[in-house]
Amino acid sequence: MRYVIGVDDHDSPKGGCTTHFSLLLLKEFHRHGIKLVGYPRLTRLNPNIPWKTRGNASISFVVETDRDERELLEMVWSESVNYVEKVSQGLAYRRSPGVAVGKAEVMGKLEHLYWKAVGDVVTVDYVNTLSERLGILTRGGRGVIGSIASMGFSGEGTYELLAYRAQENWRSRRSIDLSSLIEYDESHFPRVYANVDYVDMEPLVLSHGNDPVLFGLRGRDPASLMEGMEMIKVDEKVDGYLVFVTNQGTDHHFRNPALRPYSSFVGEVTVNSVKVERGGDCVVLSDEAVILVYKETGELNRAMRELLPGDRIRVYGAVKPSVKYGIVVEPEKVEVTALVRKVEVKNPRCPLCGSSSESAGKGKGFRCRKCGHRFFGEKVSREAERGISLGIYQTRKYRHLTKPIFYSD
Repeated sequence: MRYVIGVDDHDSPKGGCTTHFSLLLLKEFHRHGIKLVGYPRLTRLNPNIPWKTRGNASISFVVETDRDERELLEMVWSESVNYVEKVSQGLAYRRSPGVAVGKAEVMGKLEHLYWKAVGDVVTVDYVNTLSERLGILTRGGRGVIGSIASMGFSGEGTYELLAYRAQENWRSRRSIDLSSLIEYDESHFPRVYANVDYVDMEPLVLSHGNDPVLFGLRGRDPASLMEGMEMIKVDEKVDGYLVFVTNQGTDHHFRNPALRPYSSFVGEVTVNSVKVERGGDCVVLSDEAVILVYKETGELNRAMRELLPGDRIRVYGAVKPSVKYGIVVEPEKVEVTALVRKVEVKNPRCPLCGSSSESAGKGKGFRCRKCGHRFFGEKVSREAERGISLGIYQTRKYRHLTKPIFYSD
């Protein structure tokens, strides 16, 4: 029989993560003759949920075994409890791990749940009712939501290779040879993406905190990621790695947009005004939405400062509650679809020497800045260049689900 298994919520600030638990679980499966079918699936769910784990990732995989699903569930749950108690200590940090097991054919019946979980809010009660109706066996708490949602992952995908650290290194600083990472990234582009920040010249592949992940390589085919294991140099021994198929870099969270808190928004708006707040954040006001572009978004922030009233933009972003504005949209990328003409009005040139002039006073005409000649004339209007052009602008600080602009559909 083939079964689909989902796991979620196995991390904590103390250590551990759901992907690492999956690696250990698959090793245990191998020891018991349970065969993995295809790649494990790393599913990033709604990135706007405030109570999410850091990466909001859940895992699912298809296995082939002679065991029945209840026996399989107890085996997975036993490993889950052991991991949370001895490795991540997640219960002390209010983690609520969950696991699920179902016959492989239920995956197609869970696609609607996946699409809801990647862009909206899903409750435990809803998932429990659904699992009971479909005959999916579950154990645990809130993590059951991500576990079952991951079973329904469908559509296009990319790949990520996650390399893990030995446990004695979990609290030490990660280090990677940047030149070897850049050499790898440049030689495999565009089959790989979001591995280096070429503006700040920093690696984007390193994990942070006390979790077991050393680095993660993102790309469009597994072979390119495997080659990275040979090229990239690190200062410690890699204690295992796993390649996942994933919904990262797909924009799946924009499939069902809505302008409500914790959803993702996609919409075209007309700019009313732009203001730069103290600290550098940029606020774009429109009738449809308030767009808040943080200074940390770099190029996106600088581009939005160049907008003028009447410009049209298509915004892709997260909807968040705001004390000041009610709700705001925090964009991941913005497509400039139409620009108004920027007209500059200047004083006329001096008719004698051609130099610039200044006002000589109300009703007194103009005075040449160079020769002092006074004269009467009309101000001159001309179209000025814009500091922005039509096209897509994207923050270089990628969210997991954001599709890079150089990946065409």
